Amino acid sequence: MKSNSKQYYRSPKELRLVDGAEMIFEHLPGSLFFIKDREGRFIALNQPLAILLGAHSKEDVLGRTDKDFLPDYLVENYRKDDLRVLEHGEVIRERVELLTSPDGVVDWFVTTKVPLRDVKGAIVAVAGVTHAYQGASGGFIMPQELGRALDVIRTGYQQVLRIGALADLVGLSVSAFERKFKKHLRVSPTEYIRRVRIHEACRSLIHSTTPISVIAQGCGFSDQSHFTRDFVRVMGTSPAVYRRNHGMSKTGS
Repeated sequence: MKSNSKQYYRSPKELRLVDGAEMIFEHLPGSLFFIKDREGRFIALNQPLAILLGAHSKEDVLGRTDKDFLPDYLVENYRKDDLRVLEHGEVIRERVELLTSPDGVVDWFVTTKVPLRDVKGAIVAVAGVTHAYQGASGGFIMPQELGRALDVIRTGYQQVLRIGALADLVGLSVSAFERKFKKHLRVSPTEYIRRVRIHEACRSLIHSTTPISVIAQGCGFSDQSHFTRDFVRVMGTSPAVYRRNHGMSKTGS
């Protein structure tokens, strides 16, 4: 079903601009780059994104949509954001999200999406760049005091974590801690804790047959209902459906 993937970039100059953008993003470690038309078809992307989607090359992705590569619940979430850009010209800046590849690998990314307009000002496509949320390729310089709080969260996410206690640990008031945390990590401390727990739960759902109720307890949730509500909020689907799509077994739900 391959279509003319660069149908909106009619002039040689515009074609060169798109090709040049792709070339730049091929050489930015940790960055995933794409342009989609109004129908959601990829009209440009870099090779790392093609690999994440499970394709061998960019050519295997051009002219196709997220639906050809990803589960429906992810496609729906991505399309909602794309339509906000395409229909309203909204710029989505540095959205922190957990992304799942077709084989179920889950990790944290930061995504920005912007509208692309033609010479008459009409929005004809959405461009986006996604990069690793943490790690050497993430580009984050973390203040030392926040690093101490992050260590506690990452090693103690199974326990009750109180924002006041984390603020005391780093010598800040709660309000100052929350402001600094959100400035550097793009999310509030409460949301970060939630996503750490969901991230670990995703790993257990994929790589084990442990009952979901046990995973919920082991990841710091008060009960399975609490876990399911937060999981749907972050991942856009239930733990049972996530496991069915990506897990090693269809049991344990």
